[in-house]
Amino acid sequence: MAEQSQFSRLPKKQLVVICESLIDKNFPTNPYESYNYGTHMDTLVDIAQYFGMEVTDEDIQFFSKFIEINDGILSQIFETKDKSLYEKLIIPIAKRYKVEYQQYGSCTYTEYYETTWDSYDSDWVTDSLRMAREDGNWDLWDGRSVDTTYDNWDMDDFQFDDVTEISDVKESIKKNKIIESLDKKTLLELRGLIDNRLRIL
Repeated sequence: MAEQSQFSRLPKKQLVVICESLIDKNFPTNPYESYNYGTHMDTLVDIAQYFGMEVTDEDIQFFSKFIEINDGILSQIFETKDKSLYEKLIIPIAKRYKVEYQQYGSCTYTEYYETTWDSYDSDWVTDSLRMAREDGNWDLWDGRSVDTTYDNWDMDDFQFDDVTEISDVKESIKKNKIIESLDKKTLLELRGLIDNRLRIL
C-alpha cells in the first residue's frame, strides 16, 4: 500500500482553503516542471505549520494532483462559494510503482535494477526519485539488482527505464480461483446470502 499524504485526511473544506492560498501563490500542477520546487515547498511549509505538520515530498505531490484533477470544481467553488460542490472534489490516491533503472559505466558494465516508489502520478515517479537521490533520501543501491553485465566497472551515470503501477494481482487471482472452484448450487446459496444481507443494510 502506497504512503498517502497526511493532508489527504483533512476535511475537504480545509483542503479548499489551502488550495486557494496555494493557487494565489502559483503552486504548480507538476511540482517537478520548474526550478521552483524549493519555493513551493516553503509555501506549503508556511501553511502546514497551522496544522502542526511537517511537509514531505508526498504532500507537495498531493496538492499538485489535487489542484490538477479538481481545477474546474475549485474554480466554481471560488467563484460561487457553493459549499455543496465540496462533495464533487476528488481526493487523489498515491499508487505504488515498480521502477526499472540501470546504472552504467564507461563501456565496461551495466547494472539493471528495480525498486518501488509511491507517487500520485506515474509521470512524476522518476523526477521524485531524482529529487530523493539529491536529498540523500534514496540511493541507486537501494533498488533490487536484477542483472549485471560488466568487465571492469567504473560508474559514469544512470538512467530510469520504465515505470509501471503495481497492482495486487496475486489477490485477484486467488479470489478468482475460489469463485471458479464453487459449483452452481453453492454460488446460488451465496447469492441468496448476499441478497439477504443487502436487504438489511
